[in-house]
Amino acid sequence: MKIALIGYGKMGHTIERIARERGHEIVSIIDIDNNSDIDGEAFASADAAIEFTTPSTAPDNVVRAARAGVPVVCGSTGWSSRREEVERKILEAGGALLASSNFSIGVYIFNRVSRKLASLMSHLPQYMPRMYETHHVHKLDHPSGTAITLAEGIIAENARISSWADEGMVWIDDSNSTMTPQQIEASIETPEIAPDALPVLSFREGEVPGTHTVDWDSPVDCISITHRAKSRDGFALGAVIAAEWIAGRKGIFTIDSMMDEIL
Repeated sequence: MKIALIGYGKMGHTIERIARERGHEIVSIIDIDNNSDIDGEAFASADAAIEFTTPSTAPDNVVRAARAGVPVVCGSTGWSSRREEVERKILEAGGALLASSNFSIGVYIFNRVSRKLASLMSHLPQYMPRMYETHHVHKLDHPSGTAITLAEGIIAENARISSWADEGMVWIDDSNSTMTPQQIEASIETPEIAPDALPVLSFREGEVPGTHTVDWDSPVDCISITHRAKSRDGFALGAVIAAEWIAGRKGIFTIDSMMDEIL
């Protein structure tokens, strides 16, 4: 199939490599210096577009792609305040959109496991959750979109947790690189969190592609689950699979829509 890329940073390059490995053709690459090419013939010839840019540019990118007649897979996060507006414009254009905070198959499975664990914990008030997320130092927003998705899943499944709370962001350097997230948390001053809120603490370290941990802590023990990405390849592969899936479709879809059908 023919794929267009919107955004050509590290993730865009990884997606290009994996798409070619799966036998696909890259017909258009849109970056900051040629954004107007979204309106060109090469872009319009694509069976699907994969968008990984920034919160400020993603909404307009996906709408313009839809108006060009190209279904869009969007991995950019941080634009939820415009989600309703964007989806309305996509539908008006007769387009298709599958947007997700994370396209990794492993993260999808991790989220399913986390939701099930949260449901079980509804009946065990001695266990309270806490989340830690770690990403590379170039990621300045926090918590990560994946962490927010995981938190929303926990809230949906556990009657005792009504919200999530941002505990802030910590930079990992030589002074604290040997400490665990729990030890770092104990050594810093974090904001006071409501008793029915899920605290989320973010870390930024080196070139870490993404690690998410959910702890369920009690006075006598702790149950912990973790997803640790080894590279960007898992995210990129999931995005390419999503592009294969959305080609030829119209409407607004979620990662659950796709995975329910695939699985």
